[in-house]
Amino acid sequence: MTYIPHLNYVSEEQIKKLHEYGVGLLANLGMRVEDPQIRALLCENGCTQKGDRVYFCEDLINRTLKAQKRNVTLTSPVTGMKKEMEIGKTFIHSTGGAPWIADMKTGKRRNGELNDLIDTIRVMNQLPELDVPCALVYPSEVPSAITQLQQTATMLEYSHKPIYGPGISIASNAKYIAELFKIYGGNDLQNNPIGLVGISPESPLFLPKEITDTMSHIVKAGIPVSILAAPMGGLTSPLSVAGTVGQAHAEILAFAAVAYLMNPECVMFYGSRTFFANMRNSQSILGLPETGISSALAVQLANYCGFMSDVYGLSCTSCAMDEQAGYEKMINGLLPAIAGATMVTGFGSTASVMCCSLSQLVLDNEICAMIRKAKKPFEFSDEELGLEALEYVINDGETFLEQEHTIDHLRSEVFQPSIGFDSVWADWIKCGETPLTERAADRALDLIRQDVVPEVKPEIKTEVDKLLELAKRELL
Repeated sequence: MTYIPHLNYVSEEQIKKLHEYGVGLLANLGMRVEDPQIRALLCENGCTQKGDRVYFCEDLINRTLKAQKRNVTLTSPVTGMKKEMEIGKTFIHSTGGAPWIADMKTGKRRNGELNDLIDTIRVMNQLPELDVPCALVYPSEVPSAITQLQQTATMLEYSHKPIYGPGISIASNAKYIAELFKIYGGNDLQNNPIGLVGISPESPLFLPKEITDTMSHIVKAGIPVSILAAPMGGLTSPLSVAGTVGQAHAEILAFAAVAYLMNPECVMFYGSRTFFANMRNSQSILGLPETGISSALAVQLANYCGFMSDVYGLSCTSCAMDEQAGYEKMINGLLPAIAGATMVTGFGSTASVMCCSLSQLVLDNEICAMIRKAKKPFEFSDEELGLEALEYVINDGETFLEQEHTIDHLRSEVFQPSIGFDSVWADWIKCGETPLTERAADRALDLIRQDVVPEVKPEIKTEVDKLLELAKRELL
């Protein structure tokens, strides 16, 4: 059955108008492209330039959209686990690159370390609602010149699942990350991808040379890319949902066109990252409902253009694992999911993705289970109505508890939480009235103990070590 989104924020006519607005921005305002070789490549394909700005032609945009892949299968090179992604199915990936982590003992934030990154991966291995792990935390003791490479190497070593590499912004890291992917996945990453990475254009409407150089290493290697356009309403884009989404759309289209010219077969995700600020202090905050609304609108645009989408998300402004985090994450995760997002992010984060925690990973797994329950198409057969059971109860004086219909639906019909409390006050007292956050912390530690580190072939480990040493000699 073709997936029909449960939520459309605007009509198809308005989505078409928003798409045409984005195309118009590229035609009339253009995109600043720093690399003269990329400008020349675009002009060879029908665009024009004035100084360092390139004005895109509609023909190139149309060719780019026509080439978009509507599905991709990611396969873990270590365990063989597959994630078969396509437009209409919703997958969950974690936040990437939080500088802080909440300490399991004190609950206070501190700088993340490499051991924290490993622990988060091992918890994510055991969470059924988390499909694709990302490098949740930056290891502060790793030099910044190689941190993106080290994050990727650590994920490939410890993850049971195909990975979402860190958002890459350093071309020198991208070169080595492409080689790292080849060590694990072979040279045909185009047809056998083991994961994806994110790369961001800059707002408003700018492709720095460092970014196009980064793109060149990744896109030409055939590694799937999420285009992380991240304008912030009122600061780097107009202060409106439509204006910010429209600008992000233009930036994604421009990036996609350049990537298409580098490699027409590259898989790309529409990675809209629309942000809105607290205008009293000019700080980006991700718990606003506009995060979910703009993400849902971006999903509509992505579906209209034939892109798989990747949006926020289970994000929150709250700096604690509290009620505010719960309701912010639920609204911002539910809206894009029921709009048909291919991937939803924010999993594991707090404080506008500046902090993360092992406990929050467990809590977000529960939120995602509820979102998937809500997103599941609601269909029923005559049997599911339970008429026969009702007749036995009415006519023969039986109870519903003894009916086959009740037994058949006992585990599947009503949601069963994995961490949340689902009984009555008397049972709450019997179980010690333990707070949810404490239960989540205990569960996270149990999951680490349950995790089995996957075996990496010795020859792969040797090649990775050589690559990391080579990168350190060049970059440090």
